[in-house]
This record gives sequence, structure tokens and C-alpha cells, in this order.
Amino acid sequence: MAITDLLPWKREERALAPRRREEDLFLTLRDEMDRMMEEFFNEPLFSLRPRMLERFGSFFPRVDVSENDKEIVVTAEVPGMDENDVEVSFKNGILTIKGEKRAEKEEKDRRYHRIERTYGSFRREIEMPCEVEEDKITATYKKGELTVVLPKSTRPEVVGKRIPVQRG
Repeated sequence: MAITDLLPWKREERALAPRRREEDLFLTLRDEMDRMMEEFFNEPLFSLRPRMLERFGSFFPRVDVSENDKEIVVTAEVPGMDENDVEVSFKNGILTIKGEKRAEKEEKDRRYHRIERTYGSFRREIEMPCEVEEDKITATYKKGELTVVLPKSTRPEVVGKRIPVQRG
């Protein structure tokens, strides 16, 4: 007999779990809630990731933010939308992308067995890591992908200045 055989929680792990039916919605719900809570509290600053928000039935486009010496490029996936459904703005160093993905048509005489597509309004706010030329920002939409190019400012960055204190 090993010392681990005396530990009560180890005995439970050895036992086979009873087979669970997929129809048992309460167990499935509990497992999903446990997983979501674990993901939520393991994230730094408890941030909500787009993947977590999609589980709540919201449409939340994913974005990529990249940069080089001259510009910052933000790319967002917005499938099923056109350029008139998306609004892009920039204010106080924050790029805002918002819009609404609408359901095309609802059929009353149709019974659905599975609905996975998500619809709804969204708003993404992305803080820029440096100053940009606001009047030169461009946004293009092609094949479900929105690309926003933000040219970096050519003004020298204000680092600060030490001001000497003189005797009065």
C-alpha cells in the first residue's frame, strides 16, 4: 500500500466517472460555466476576450494590430457585412470600429436544428501605442475584412523637459 492510497481525493480519481448522456443539460451547463470562470479569472486583469463574448451570442469581430516604422495596421474580420454596415472613427488616440451584423431573413415555417451564426451590434476600441496622423487614416473593406491604416506621426515625440528652479 502506498501513501497515495490513503489520500481520499486520489481514490475518487481512480474510479471511472459514470457515463453522461448529452441530454443532461444541467451538467453540460455547469461544465461550461466552470470553464468560462476558469478562463475569466486566469486572464490578466480579468479581460474579456472576443472568444468568451461570442459564447454569450454576441457578434464580436476579432482584430489584428501590427506596426512597422511608418504605420500601424488594424485588420478586423467582419464577414457577412458590407462597408456601409461598419463605422470607423478616431479620437484621443483611440480607434473605434463599430457596426451591426443583421440576420438576412427569418422564415416562420422552418424548424431549425442548430443555430451557430451570430448577429448583433458591436463596438471595438483600440488604443494606439503612439501618435498618428489623424487626417491621413484610411479604411478599406474587401471580402469580409476591414483594414485600417494609421500613419505614424512625424512630429518628434515629447519626452519631457527639466525646468531649472531659480532663486527668486
